[in-house]
Amino acid sequence: MTRNPISVVNALLVAGAIGMGGVGAHAADSSESALATQASTMNTLTATRGDGAVSGKISADFATFAGSSANADALVTGLRSGTAITLTSTDAKGVTTSTTFTPPTGKMGYGNVYTSLALARQQLAGLGITNPTAQQIEAALVGGTVTNNSGQTTQLTGILQLRSQGMGWGQIANSLGYKLGPVISSMRSANAHVAKAPVTAGGTASTTGARPSPAPKSGIVTGAGGAAAGSSAGASGRGNAYGRGIVTGAGTPAGVGAGQGNAYSKGIVSGAGAAGSQGAAGAGGQGKGGGKGN
Repeated sequence: MTRNPISVVNALLVAGAIGMGGVGAHAADSSESALATQASTMNTLTATRGDGAVSGKISADFATFAGSSANADALVTGLRSGTAITLTSTDAKGVTTSTTFTPPTGKMGYGNVYTSLALARQQLAGLGITNPTAQQIEAALVGGTVTNNSGQTTQLTGILQLRSQGMGWGQIANSLGYKLGPVISSMRSANAHVAKAPVTAGGTASTTGARPSPAPKSGIVTGAGGAAAGSSAGASGRGNAYGRGIVTGAGTPAGVGAGQGNAYSKGIVSGAGAAGSQGAAGAGGQGKGGGKGN
């Protein structure tokens, strides 16, 4: 049986295309998985290092892209909460303009926030726009027209618009002609930085231990821990407070004092059981005082 050489060549080309397609799909799946891992790590760091540490690092990474720290903060906050974002920019003539838009994706985890901004930055850089205006950032995220320094105008669909339509990050990157590798690398570096940062508000990292309570500033202290002779106490309120002092052989308190805060003083007694000295309560009033002996 004689085979047609052209048919054989075509069969080989089809087989090769199928094989390459399989390799490409595997690479895309691998990138998606790696990105999902880094995104999950970033979200977890909010619990261990604090929300402020994570959001602050994202803002710092995109401050230059956003044009200012304030713009970067607005982007991170708005994308995270799904609320309106207002960005401002000043041109070479000193004219300041602002733009406000609401992300169509609703609330996003910090990993997705980072990915959105990284892809938007990558897309604009590919068009020759490395220092975008507020309007250009808006176009990259939610759609619009951008014009680079060469006068080339491009209509953008918007990273967040594509995401809101159910597209995966790998699909979005491929549609833009980019790879997820740079995004993954950048997020991995950010996670490593946050993991070493001090814990901020909301973090639950363990501390070195509870700080001991300071000892009361008093003179002689009895075995029960109460203030001895010469001490005085005062407190406001109507509750009764009791302390333990040095008492006589009969068990009677060595010294008492009265004050509105129901505070008590103690004294050292003589062999006959009389109080050797009496402390003074700091405030007069109608409180009752009493000492309990050991």
